[in-house]
Amino acid sequence: MSRRPSRLVAALMLTIAFMVGQFTAPVPAQAFGIDIGPILAAITTAQTALSTATNTAKSVINGTLGLMNDKLGLGINQITNYLKGQVGAQEQIADANNMVQALLAKEVRHAEIQDLHAVNRQDCLNLEGGQAQVIAARQSNDVAVALDVAKGARTRAEKGTPSWAGGGQGAQANNNAHFGKYCDDAEADAGLCTIASDTMKGADEAATSLFTPPVYSGQEAIDRANAYAVTLIEPVAPAAQRGSAITSTQGQQLMPFRRSYNAAMHLSHMIVDHVLSQRAETVTLTAAQKAEAQREGITVTDKGSSWEETELEVNRKYSGTDWQADLQAMSSDKSVLIQIALLDAQRNYLLWNAYKLQEMTAVAEAKRLAIEADEALSRHSAGALPVPNP
Repeated sequence: MSRRPSRLVAALMLTIAFMVGQFTAPVPAQAFGIDIGPILAAITTAQTALSTATNTAKSVINGTLGLMNDKLGLGINQITNYLKGQVGAQEQIADANNMVQALLAKEVRHAEIQDLHAVNRQDCLNLEGGQAQVIAARQSNDVAVALDVAKGARTRAEKGTPSWAGGGQGAQANNNAHFGKYCDDAEADAGLCTIASDTMKGADEAATSLFTPPVYSGQEAIDRANAYAVTLIEPVAPAAQRGSAITSTQGQQLMPFRRSYNAAMHLSHMIVDHVLSQRAETVTLTAAQKAEAQREGITVTDKGSSWEETELEVNRKYSGTDWQADLQAMSSDKSVLIQIALLDAQRNYLLWNAYKLQEMTAVAEAKRLAIEADEALSRHSAGALPVPNP
């Protein structure tokens, strides 16, 4: 009980002392002997103003930055939109360009395909000319065969031919044919015949009758060429071997040589008849060939020969302006290659015909060698070999 009152007394005394100290303590303005109240008030005012200014600046800055962020965001969004639109536009441009290029490539390819499948005008003309060449060649062969058959019968002196009755009759028949068409000045002066026109006089002896005309127009022209061929190869056929001429021993020995003679003469006639038939009227000329004939200044006829047709076709490609113009205008390699192939085919055709003629001339040369061999044997064996005993 004695400790509790003493503690209360002590606490009361401390409280009273603290309160007395508060009242008796110096005021702040006089802490160091200077009145700092106004200073503190100024500092407080300045702090307040600075705080207000700072807050205001913060508000302005924050507002400005917010506005800038908003506007900048809008600008960036707009730029982004522009970029997106530009990319889209570029994609559309690229797509359109790709489409145009694809369509262009497609049209070019279609044009190439069309060029590759289109028939050139010269292709038709070449085909037409080639067909005319083949037809003319076939019909020329028919003419040559007809001449060969007639001349073969004449060479063998068959019944109904001039030499059937004898060699004299054959010679007179040849003279009569000559006097009737080809009488020259000397013969006319001798009273044997009436002189022929300038184109017919001596025509059966002139090589121009056979080689000059590109086509034998009319019967008279082909008669001249055939008369020259007969005069050149066999003007008169030997008399026929008949009756005792073939039943006798001597006639029997002569028969093999007569057959060899007939074979050689037939080959000779065949070679010349082949040349002659190439100029016979055997084909209708094409419009392009007629145009070429007109450009060359030769007589334009509907009918032509294999020789004339071939020459016109070759000349048309070598110097014809139409063929050259079409060749220059050809748009694809295929068309030019076709022309080259057709030219090569035409060359093969000419070479083939030359080969056929060379075959015949080679056989003729073989006959010439046989004749020389036979004559050499006859010279060395005549009267030298004894007749064998049976």
